[in-house]
Amino acid sequence: MQNGHHPDKPYMLATGERAASRLDLLERMFGPATRHLLSAIGLRSGMRVAEIGCGIGLTAQWVSTGVSPGGVVVGVDSSSEQLHIAEKSAREAGTTSLSFREGNAYETGLPRNSFDLVYSRFLLCHLADPAKALEEMNSLLKRGGILVCEDHDDGGIFTEPPTHAYKRLIEISETVNRSHGLDSYIGLKLPRLFYAEGFSQPDVNVNQIALLRGEEKRFWELTLREAAPAILAAHASSADELDVICAEMRQIAQDESILLMLARVTQVWARKP
Repeated sequence: MQNGHHPDKPYMLATGERAASRLDLLERMFGPATRHLLSAIGLRSGMRVAEIGCGIGLTAQWVSTGVSPGGVVVGVDSSSEQLHIAEKSAREAGTTSLSFREGNAYETGLPRNSFDLVYSRFLLCHLADPAKALEEMNSLLKRGGILVCEDHDDGGIFTEPPTHAYKRLIEISETVNRSHGLDSYIGLKLPRLFYAEGFSQPDVNVNQIALLRGEEKRFWELTLREAAPAILAAHASSADELDVICAEMRQIAQDESILLMLARVTQVWARKP
């Protein structure tokens, strides 16, 4: 997410229609674990839910089916392009319990102490002040409400056998993140952030996706291409090198003998005291 009233730098990836195919792919990969977690912790009809950093609304739309009848889901994102797609998709699905609003993770504009569940996925990795965003999400919860956050860390991304492209991916990612004041290992730090925000007994789970084949194996190639302007601006790589890396990633995606460990995702959840 991007916040024009905070020292965060602009969001590094594409938004709107330019990002839709990558976000669909992301949801196919990471959505099942999200749905399993939210179901396991008690998503049910009648709940009021807020998703912060909702993107094109794919998760929020699924959540809306879980809280019906009688529930309400609000998705917040800083990108009007993303929200336009989310609203169009919700209309086409005939979803009436779901609404979207433009806002940022530090000041959502949502009512305080009014939600049963507040959720984010791959949001804090884009924020220079993740603790402030957690404080905001906490403030939205009723007492006894549940905060759920999922995020990744760069240490979970590698190939076996090792490849130059994925070694450089990590180096480039960490260089760009540093230039934006972001933490490449925020996923592993979620439990401590929850404790610091006053959640005394957070729970944690870690998932990691392993791939040998399929379109999903091209995820980082697609992401790298979207992030190229930010990469070049941070002097983390050159256009020529990015072309070479993406070509190697395409070859890796086609080689079923190369194992790609796509991401390690830490899920943390806790009830508000």
